[in-house]
Amino acid sequence: MINAWNWRPTLEILRAEGLIDAASYERLGCQGCGGKVDAESSRRIAEVLENKLATMQPGERILANLSTTTAPKKKVVFTPTTKAEEIDANDLYSATFEWLAMFRDFCKASHGFDVL
Repeated sequence: MINAWNWRPTLEILRAEGLIDAASYERLGCQGCGGKVDAESSRRIAEVLENKLATMQPGERILANLSTTTAPKKKVVFTPTTKAEEIDANDLYSATFEWLAMFRDFCKASHGFDVL
């Protein structure tokens, strides 16, 4: 269920709420870079996500710029000739209400986690 498309906006929420700094954002955002979350931080993440979910509805998704939408995600086909201006990165990187709820529940139950 987790991938870069929904993980990056999740990290943006945590950074906007002051739970992670720029260095932690990078470590948690890259595979094999030593991203670690201890039990207390995991509990705090769950609280932040609980608060964020209280402002959203099922079926909504949060975009890279932290705005929300009910619009379906635009389909993008990447080819060797795809131009950067043809890609809406704000829409492409988004996390659904359902994903955030699942991650909140994971954080509540975990005693911390590592990004491998």
